[in-house]
Amino acid sequence: MKKNLTLAFALTGLALALATMSVLSGCAGVARALDIENPRYSIENLRPRVNIAIPPSASTIDIDFDLGVDNPNSVGLRLDRVDFDILVNDNEMLRTTSTEDVRIPARGFNTVHMVSRVGYENIRSMFHEIVDIIENHHAQYQVNGTAYYDTPIGTMQFPVSVHTSR
Repeated sequence: MKKNLTLAFALTGLALALATMSVLSGCAGVARALDIENPRYSIENLRPRVNIAIPPSASTIDIDFDLGVDNPNSVGLRLDRVDFDILVNDNEMLRTTSTEDVRIPARGFNTVHMVSRVGYENIRSMFHEIVDIIENHHAQYQVNGTAYYDTPIGTMQFPVSVHTSR
C-alpha cells in the first residue's frame, strides 16, 4: 500500500512539472511567434491655444494634438496609456499622461487625441520662449514618453519619440 501511495505522489509531481513546463514554453512560443515590435508614431493636427484670463494666474496654454499610431504588427494592439513629455524648442513644457483606450488594428493606423495644459506658473517661467513662438509662428515640437499596450501576451511598453516643426 505504501509503495502505491509513493508511486501516486511521484506520478502526480511529474504530471504537474510537465504541465508547468508546457504552459511556460507555450507562452514563450506565442511571444516569439507574434514578435511584437514598437509601432511608429506621428504628431497630427497640432493646435496650441493661448488662453489669457483675468486674473492672470488663470491663464493657460492648451496644446491639443493627435498622436498617430501606425501598427506594423500582425496582431491588433490596445493602447492603454501614454506617459509623455512635451518639449517646445527643446524646452520641456509639461509632463502628462493620456489614458484614452484606443485600438490599433493589425497592420493598421489609428490616432489618440492628446490634450495638455500649461499652467500660469510654467508660462511665467517660459515667457520669452512663448513670446518667440507666438511672434515667429515657428516652433519645434517633440513628444517623448512611453506607450503601454495590452497585447495577447500581456502588457508591453514601448518608447515614444516624435519630432515636428511648425
